[in-house]
Amino acid sequence: MASYMATIERSKRQPLGHVEIDVTITDVSAGRQSWSGEFTSKSSDGILPDEWLSLTFDSGQKGTARVKETHFDSRNPELTRVCLAGNGPLA
Repeated sequence: MASYMATIERSKRQPLGHVEIDVTITDVSAGRQSWSGEFTSKSSDGILPDEWLSLTFDSGQKGTARVKETHFDSRNPELTRVCLAGNGPLA
């Protein structure tokens, strides 16, 4: 898993700037790949499963992802871990 910085845009919500995202890229077949990732956000951001996010990495690559699940830790209620599944290749 590689770590990248990205800006995350959400439909009808405030964008999240400079978020560190751990990304795993998997080669599915010749010329096709899938990717997944996770990051930590403030619980007050209210990110929900099945929400679509648009990511722009500091490297210039872009992609869209669907939130697969969120993990709330009651011992650290300010933060929520968000797990993503990439939609198509990173461009």
